[in-house]
Amino acid sequence: MSHNERRIGTYLKQSGQDVTLIDYWKDHVHRINERGIEVQTEHDTYTVEMYATFPEEVNQTYDIIVLLTKSMQSEQMMQTLKNQGAISEDTAILCMMNGLGHDERLSRFVPKSQIFLAVTMWTTGLRGPGQLLLEGEGAIDFQRADGKEDHRTQEIADILNSAHLNATISNDVFKAIWSKATLNSVLNPLYTILDKKIGEFGAYNYSRAMIRPIIEEIVDVAQAKNIDIYVDDLIAKIEAAYPDHSQGLHYPSMHQDYNRGRLTEIDYLNGQIVEYGKSLGIATPNNELITHIIHQLEIKYK
Repeated sequence: MSHNERRIGTYLKQSGQDVTLIDYWKDHVHRINERGIEVQTEHDTYTVEMYATFPEEVNQTYDIIVLLTKSMQSEQMMQTLKNQGAISEDTAILCMMNGLGHDERLSRFVPKSQIFLAVTMWTTGLRGPGQLLLEGEGAIDFQRADGKEDHRTQEIADILNSAHLNATISNDVFKAIWSKATLNSVLNPLYTILDKKIGEFGAYNYSRAMIRPIIEEIVDVAQAKNIDIYVDDLIAKIEAAYPDHSQGLHYPSMHQDYNRGRLTEIDYLNGQIVEYGKSLGIATPNNELITHIIHQLEIKYK
C-alpha cells in the first residue's frame, strides 16, 4: 500500500464509509489494529480508528477496491484478492497508481468496464507504522478505463466527494495519466541518479536541455497512441515544481524508495515508454538509458 491509500482510507472512514486497509507490511497492520492511524496535519494530531488486514486473510467481497500499491505489487495483490473472493463482477477497481499501462495489466483480472483509472494530486508522508503526515490539498480525476460511464461512475464520485477528496469525472483521463507519468519519468529518475532535490536540479542553467530530449520521446510515443500532450506544456509543469514554495525542497518518491533500499517503479515509467516505443517503431534512447541506469543502481538491492 502506498502512503496515499492511507490518506484516502482515513478520509473515507471519517466520512462514514466502511473501510478496510489491506497491506503486506506486518508492523503497519498490527499497529493500525491496536492503536488506529495517527494523523498529523499542519494544525493538529488525531487518531482514526481503522481495521487493517493482510491480502491473504481477506474474507469478504468489496464494492470498491482502491488500488494504490506500488506498481510492481499490483498484479500479486489483484490475484490474491481474486483468490480470496474479494472481487465480484460488481466490484469497481479504482486504480490510482503512478505509471503507465495499468489498464492493460488489470484487465487480465477483470473486464475494463470494472476498472476506473484515476490521477490523484493528494500527497502523504509516512512517519512510521500507522503514522501519517498529511499536508496540503489535492484532487482526483477519474474515468472508466473503456471511456464509458455507468451508475458506479457517479456513485464513486459522490463517495469520494463526501470524504472531501475533490473528485472529478474526467472525459480524458489518459491525458492526465500521461502528463503525470511524464513528470514522474523526469523528476523521479534524474533526481535519484543525481541525488538532488527538485530545486537543486532546477538551479542548473542547462536543466531544460537535459529534460527536453526525454520529454520529446515520451510525447512522440503518446501522440502515436492518440494521447494529446505537448512538449512545452510538460516542460512548464516540471519547471513549476522547482521553486521552494512548490516542490523544490523535496526529493521525489523514487529517490525515497531507492534510499530506503526498495526497488523503484522505473519499469512502469521510462521502461514502459521504451516498451511502447518498440511496439510502435519509435526510438526512445534517452528513456532506455535512464531505465538501465536506475536498474544498475538497484542491483545492490536484488
